[in-house]
Amino acid sequence: MSHDIRTPMNGIIGMTAIAAAHIDDKERVQDCLRKTTQASKHLLSLINEVLDMSKIESGKVDLAEEEFNLSDLIDNLLVMTNSQIMEHHHELSVNISGVTHEAVVGDSLRIQKVFTNLMSNAVQYTPDGGKIQISISEKPCNQARVGCYEVAFENNGIGMSEEFLSRVFEPCSRSSDDDQVTKVQGTGLGMSISRNIVRMMGGDIKVESKRGEGSRCTVTMYLK
Repeated sequence: MSHDIRTPMNGIIGMTAIAAAHIDDKERVQDCLRKTTQASKHLLSLINEVLDMSKIESGKVDLAEEEFNLSDLIDNLLVMTNSQIMEHHHELSVNISGVTHEAVVGDSLRIQKVFTNLMSNAVQYTPDGGKIQISISEKPCNQARVGCYEVAFENNGIGMSEEFLSRVFEPCSRSSDDDQVTKVQGTGLGMSISRNIVRMMGGDIKVESKRGEGSRCTVTMYLK
């Protein structure tokens, strides 16, 4: 984790030094500022993950209870990740089955965070031109005025080994036996944070994967 945080920090320091040395070269300075902004955003995301994990471990996370629409949440997810999908030329499909209650109550921001993390993983670990599928369904629920929702993120990417799959939810866990995985920056906290958030809502995340064939992450949530 320290290494991952140091990488963008070194980039910020380096770009600042280059800009200072070429202060009269407008194009060079603008390029340095652009790269500094990118590195700063990445550093902030890493710090936010560390802070989120700290809050979860200390039990200081309070879930919001607000009305929101599931369709709007999925639309926002697609808008936020569309540029990544286009950049990698992925084929995306969205399947909706049996959803009769779209108006729900819960912590929409944290649910969005979970979905964004799973979607980003699918994009990052699927080779260019691959396939990604999102499936949303509402399952029977024996609780009054509560809906059981399953949202699955499936891809035909590099997949995971059985050994890594057994510890995928452990904090700071990242597979180190694949070149494509080691090139992806991150703290290794995303999956742990996501499952903790979903479990706080009374649900869970299940991951199925096979090396070289892809992965499927299924989020089960119970929402009023």
